Amino acid sequence: MSMSTPLLNPPKKHGLGVLQPSVLLLSTFAFGEPRHGGQVRLANIAQAYEGAGFSVSSLAVCETRCRGFGKDDLLFSDRAPHNLFRGRSILFATDFLSGLYAADPEGAWPHISARFADQKIDVIHVEQPWLWPLALRLRELPTCANAILVYGSQNIEAPLRREILHSYGQEAEDFIDAIDQLERAACQEADLSLAVTQEDAVLLREFGAREVILAPNGIAPWSASKNLMSQWQKKLPTAPWALYIASAHPPNFTGFLECMGQALGGIPPDSKLVVAGSVCEHLEKLLAQSRWSNLNLARTLYLGQLTNDDLTAVKSLASVFCLPIAHGGGSNIKTAEALYSGASVVGSVAAFRGFEEFTALAQVHVARSPQEFELLLSTLLTQEPVTVDEPGRALRKRLEWTACLAPICTAVLGLLESK
Repeated sequence: MSMSTPLLNPPKKHGLGVLQPSVLLLSTFAFGEPRHGGQVRLANIAQAYEGAGFSVSSLAVCETRCRGFGKDDLLFSDRAPHNLFRGRSILFATDFLSGLYAADPEGAWPHISARFADQKIDVIHVEQPWLWPLALRLRELPTCANAILVYGSQNIEAPLRREILHSYGQEAEDFIDAIDQLERAACQEADLSLAVTQEDAVLLREFGAREVILAPNGIAPWSASKNLMSQWQKKLPTAPWALYIASAHPPNFTGFLECMGQALGGIPPDSKLVVAGSVCEHLEKLLAQSRWSNLNLARTLYLGQLTNDDLTAVKSLASVFCLPIAHGGGSNIKTAEALYSGASVVGSVAAFRGFEEFTALAQVHVARSPQEFELLLSTLLTQEPVTVDEPGRALRKRLEWTACLAPICTAVLGLLESK
């Protein structure tokens, strides 16, 4: 899929002998219509490259034909042997297996190599480690032989996958080891590695990364239309209410109970926990299984997946943002959105990974147990909201994608010029 977003800045010569250096983005998800955090981040990375004068193209190897699936994107084969890890079926292994399939002469490689046989690529940016085998195969082509390799790490994958598999009762240490080896290889072979938190940056260096820069997750400033806000006000609680936005990524619902407990007793009777995103179906089932299912049903309102405009209106009306994030790596874009909103925020310790400095703001509250989460949420929904002060507004500006991602293009252009 070729990106069609207009350049934010005109193309410039960078001492490279070309008007526009070219970058190829590789991922296991399409991002033409970004929904989940990974898609949002990569869409903004594409815009950052374009704004710096790059010609941007992309290739996604996807499990399903999702929204925003481009004409050049490929579907992962769900047939054996490509859908098996060493002859076994492993849960949530498709990302890893996609990289093997894409680089396999018996898989997608003939199609991919034909596409890039005549397209010169100056930079190959691999978002998450999964398609790293494909990046190395592409470097064997004359058109890509001199390409800079960029590894965009959104989190440290091996321990995260171990947690997810463990929560589903599956043990597959050889699979986890293979992921760990892939991440380390990406760090060691990449010309540049990107981290979303300082903690991750330290680990990438320990893995042997040549050069690491911090490019944290951010947000795009939003402004809701008065008409949509008026429409949503009629559908939402009249009393102050809390908002939880998340995708169907398993930790977003399995970690919910760990952070907030099985009963939503901290929400006043006239209020609600409003849930938006593809997490809704999973979370509703999980809370219905609790012995307090009737209470949970009375305290929740599930909106499902919303358009960007509708979600912007809902975010603009929320009294409190909830961030019940138990585990995982990297940082959470929903945390950046909550901090930028100016509303009160209550979240677990893990929710503020990468955003620790923001916890000093008056409207931000860290819960270290389900009991504390319940108490804080109850208090915030029954008291006057705190106004964001001038230091808080200055901090919020640093959350914008343009500020967060600018170091990537600076570093990549430096590497190209040094060549």
